[in-house]
Amino acid sequence: MKCLLTICKQTEYIKLCILYSYLSNIVLDIQSRYFYLLLLACLSTGISKGQQVEVFQQFNGQFDYLAFGNTLNLAENTTPDTPDPPCAILTSSSADFELQPGQNVVAAYLYWAGSGAGDFQVTLNGNQITAERTFSDSLTDVLVYFAAYADVTDIVSTTGNGNYTLADLDLTQVIAQYCGNTTNFGGWAITVIYEDATLPLNQVTLFDGLQSVSATNNFLTINLNNINVLDNVGAKIGFLAWEGDASLDIMETLQINGNIISNPPLNPANNAFNSTNSFTNNAMLYNMDIDSYSIENNIQPGDTSAVIDLTSGQDFVMINNVITVLNSELPDATIDFGNVTGATECGNRTIDIDYTVFNSNCTDVLPPKTPIAFYANTTLIGQAATLAEIAIDGQESGAITVTIPPQIPADFQLQAFVDDTGNGAGIVNEINEENNGVFIDFSLLELPDISGLEDLEICDAVGIEIFDLNEAIENIDPTLILSFHMSEMDAIADTAPIDFPEIYINTTNPEEIFVRADNGICQTTDSFMVEVLICPLPDATITIDNNLNACRRRDLIIEYTVYNTLGTAPLPANTPIAFYISGQFFALSATESILPVNGSELGTIEIILSESVADTFTLTAIADDNGTQNGIIEELDETNNTFNTSVIFQEIPPIRDLPDLVACDLEFNMAFFDLTQQDDLISTNPADTVSYFTSPVAAVENSNPIADPENYQNGSNPQAIFVRLENDICFTTTNFLIRTENCPPIIPQGFSPNGDSINDEFEVTGLLNVYQNFILKIFSREGNLIYEGGNDLGFWKGIPNAGILYEERLVPTGTYYYVLFLNDSQLPKPYTGFVYINY
Repeated sequence: MKCLLTICKQTEYIKLCILYSYLSNIVLDIQSRYFYLLLLACLSTGISKGQQVEVFQQFNGQFDYLAFGNTLNLAENTTPDTPDPPCAILTSSSADFELQPGQNVVAAYLYWAGSGAGDFQVTLNGNQITAERTFSDSLTDVLVYFAAYADVTDIVSTTGNGNYTLADLDLTQVIAQYCGNTTNFGGWAITVIYEDATLPLNQVTLFDGLQSVSATNNFLTINLNNINVLDNVGAKIGFLAWEGDASLDIMETLQINGNIISNPPLNPANNAFNSTNSFTNNAMLYNMDIDSYSIENNIQPGDTSAVIDLTSGQDFVMINNVITVLNSELPDATIDFGNVTGATECGNRTIDIDYTVFNSNCTDVLPPKTPIAFYANTTLIGQAATLAEIAIDGQESGAITVTIPPQIPADFQLQAFVDDTGNGAGIVNEINEENNGVFIDFSLLELPDISGLEDLEICDAVGIEIFDLNEAIENIDPTLILSFHMSEMDAIADTAPIDFPEIYINTTNPEEIFVRADNGICQTTDSFMVEVLICPLPDATITIDNNLNACRRRDLIIEYTVYNTLGTAPLPANTPIAFYISGQFFALSATESILPVNGSELGTIEIILSESVADTFTLTAIADDNGTQNGIIEELDETNNTFNTSVIFQEIPPIRDLPDLVACDLEFNMAFFDLTQQDDLISTNPADTVSYFTSPVAAVENSNPIADPENYQNGSNPQAIFVRLENDICFTTTNFLIRTENCPPIIPQGFSPNGDSINDEFEVTGLLNVYQNFILKIFSREGNLIYEGGNDLGFWKGIPNAGILYEERLVPTGTYYYVLFLNDSQLPKPYTGFVYINY
């Protein structure tokens, strides 16, 4: 018993312990075996993939049932005598059916099942049968099983007692893959409900679906609901199950309400599904079970449900249907409408209802004063009750007049429920509590609803005020046909309608306007008031400065003025102002301060004009406009908020072509330029502005102009300089080049290398880093070469570097002679002369 104490903590040990107990023929009492089974259920990770077994059909009266059928298997899948049975299966088999005299077929339901995905076309005594409902289950993704259902009441009723053959159930192509797992099976069964006048009043309930237990899914619970037990005498339950093996009895039990049931010797307590038929005592119904059990001691009077528990430690068993036979004496109230009339006049909400209460498919009389409730949609509108006791299969008719409340729409659902006290609850215990209602769709002749008419008020602003009467009906159903009239008599008679309701001028103040509404069937009238009020309100107007200069290449600056000249109250701050270009919204502004009566405010807005704007366009400014041509301020006059002006894009003449500016190279192709030399060529108007830039983008955007154009040092050679000419109308741009050239050098006639940093070198202007290949030679008075140098040595500092007897020290005061070779094709001749050195 050590495995009992570990309870789901030592998984493999418990499984082995249980299996060892069985394989060693250890004798355990039922309670201990059940406890072992609970352990297996705890350890199980398998999940049934079938369909839940639930109520399918119910019969109430002097009814009972029997079942017959047969297997397609040639032998049990596993037995001690034939441990390796042949892997084969039949495609047809037969069974006998017999009712006793006085027993009549009420219903006959065929179920067939087998290994594989399914064969849903079979024949019964030669009649073609197609599955009306199908079921499926599986052990693995590969090992799948099926079941099917068809109503064969007509065939069984016509054929009667005799031999029945089910054929064309062909599983031969798929059965081989199931033989190794010993879950190869096929079979069929017919459940027959019959009536017998000698029987007590019973409730026969058929439940079906497909749910299973197995070695990996050891525990299955099926809840049977919708049953009613008067007493438990003769109570029984039956099962149609598939794939049970007689030789596999490892913890295989069947329980009702917690009690293990059995039917020995045919169905022992530890091997419930063992290839048997309880109706014929047949123990060779290989791999299927048609079993019936007495449950008199397992169910109690008053029960409305039962719990079935199946367990299996190894055998794979599928439950296809369950049927209960219980003594029951209960009524079953239903109701139906007869004639439902009334509400034939517009606005009339009174309805006359004829109804009939039935007590069909029941086992007891329906008591008098059973309540009846009537609803419009979900609203209670009337109540009644049965007058007399209604016998089994009896009925009682009645009538009631109800008034539909005004909150119920014209089209609604009329409902009637028997055994309903008006709150959805009943007072009679019935066989079926779900079939007490009936409903129909009903339509009233509804008067048009124009209760949402709005009174109209306008402030006295311009002396004669104009009303748009359509504003009074904005909340009225637009599908109605509406007209306006000066009198109620005209509205009722549909005469003298107001012709132009959108521009109506009142004749009295205040004045009542009448409305006629027609929905195509019914008509009604109502009225609203129009009134002119004396009220203080602002009145926003706006103007734009007509001196607008529009230039394509710069933003448009708009100067405007907002007025409250005609207002009788201040105009609030932040009153929106919208600007439109040729009708398209473009920009939004707002007033900054409160404008008193007769007040005004200047404003400016800068608008970026796109290239798509036409050369000539209309600029519109609208005061009290949020950009949608709707205002937020109530004004005296809503028609004077707009100002329009025509705008033309302006251009200025282009700048003439400008000459290049050339300067002598000071060194490295650099020089200083006076860009303002171009000013007079660009413009002679002193009001114009001329600016110079180093890039075209900067010139267009007027950003980063050259700060000192009179003394500008070039950054490249040549270099483009960009010009912006701007006036009050617009601006234009152009460009010219600045470049350097090599000029003749300027040679001094003397220098004083005395170290005072003044004229210490023989500095030739325009030579160093200009003529990169020059050669300078210095000679003494005697004609001897005392110095030779180029650009790399810089200017001569008065120190010899050549001659046989030279010393690296300053030469004496005196006159020396030079020869300067520029080595430039533009200046090929050498420069010669003298230079005087003095300290």
